[in-house]
Amino acid sequence: MAAHVEIFLRPLEAAPVPSVVGEVAELVGTPLLREQKYQDEAYVGRRGDVAVELFVNHGYEIYDDMPFATHPYMLRFRTLDRDVEDARSSMQRTYDALKATGKFSLFSTYDLQYVIDEDIDDPAAGARS
Repeated sequence: MAAHVEIFLRPLEAAPVPSVVGEVAELVGTPLLREQKYQDEAYVGRRGDVAVELFVNHGYEIYDDMPFATHPYMLRFRTLDRDVEDARSSMQRTYDALKATGKFSLFSTYDLQYVIDEDIDDPAAGARS
């Protein structure tokens, strides 16, 4: 079983999907190419031993105070060798880079189960209390 961590993000200003994909790919440090095998619109890349997958309109709803539905992009970092620290380290570098741009509302999760970090811009869009 793979270990994974995710970043959910929402551009603060309207941006076309190719623009968001390009900016995220640059910050991740690997090209993200369109992958047809997924049911959702997805872009994939690889950074070392970590698979990086960007899903557009992922379909998750608000769950346990995690505002998935208001953050339409899910950037997943997955490792098949169960080294979750490797995936988490890649995720954290990307999270910090996304946050530094000031262009995104975002939060990160471990295995969709609990929040690691959150920088949600609009309280009405799902800020936690």
